[in-house]
Amino acid sequence: MEEETLTEIEIQILQGLERLGGSYQQRNLWKYIGIDSKTGLPILGRLEKRGLIKKERVGGERRGVYIVRLTEKAYKMLSELREKAEEMARFDVSKLGDELRALLSIPCTFCPYIERCGFSFVDPLHCELLTRWSMSLEENERKD
Repeated sequence: MEEETLTEIEIQILQGLERLGGSYQQRNLWKYIGIDSKTGLPILGRLEKRGLIKKERVGGERRGVYIVRLTEKAYKMLSELREKAEEMARFDVSKLGDELRALLSIPCTFCPYIERCGFSFVDPLHCELLTRWSMSLEENERKD
């Protein structure tokens, strides 16, 4: 499958763009992702060749600014990656003790970006999986 060939940094760039509303100025993207342009430019080139992003030059003739936009193909791929991550997080833990079961239910346990959490665009306040998990805890407390 094509998404299996994406590197971690390629996925981070795509997810970062998605969190930024699908498009962002190229020069500011590096700060948001936490990499330099020397590292990022070749990656954008690969993503553009694969049809996952489009770069659009806006502004003046001499010193234009590039806007990087996600394509529909990228949105679809990101959705599939999220579904796979959720699938991996679901497994039968009914035979484990309550404490271990509770610990393993936290999505951070299986997050591939845990080592970067809080240092770049990945953070607990904007994590969709963590938000859903905490909302499910609240629902369960209301039921009890």
